Amino acid sequence: MGEANHNPEIIVNGRGGKEPLAIDATVGAPFVLDAAGTRDPDGNSLKYSWFFYPEAGTGIPGQPVVRGASVASGGGGTAAEGGIPSAASGGPREPAPRVIIQNAATGRPLVMPRIAGTAHIILAVEDDGSPTLTAYRRIILKIAGK
Repeated sequence: MGEANHNPEIIVNGRGGKEPLAIDATVGAPFVLDAAGTRDPDGNSLKYSWFFYPEAGTGIPGQPVVRGASVASGGGGTAAEGGIPSAASGGPREPAPRVIIQNAATGRPLVMPRIAGTAHIILAVEDDGSPTLTAYRRIILKIAGK
């Protein structure tokens, strides 16, 4: 393949390619994602990193993004009036993650869906070539309630 380094080729649950992989899941029912078959065309070692991508997907049920009546341009007003209150000491409270990923640095993480809706998981696979290269694969979970 020449002197250049090449990106890893990712396989998730037996499916190659670069398109997102859609998976149905259920709240409280853990399952394993499997990157067996993922390889580096140059034979370099690979490092796996699976992570929940909270900015994509659906919000928390019952907690809309916008709340309250509209206010004049520029903000202001109380939270009940649609204003934006100051964050509590230490910053805003993080919402509960929709999924928990255990063993995220392996090729076979355990995923625990916690909240119904749509959740996105990203797999980043980095080689140890020169320069190091990273390939990504998106997994879109459609999580049903119990």
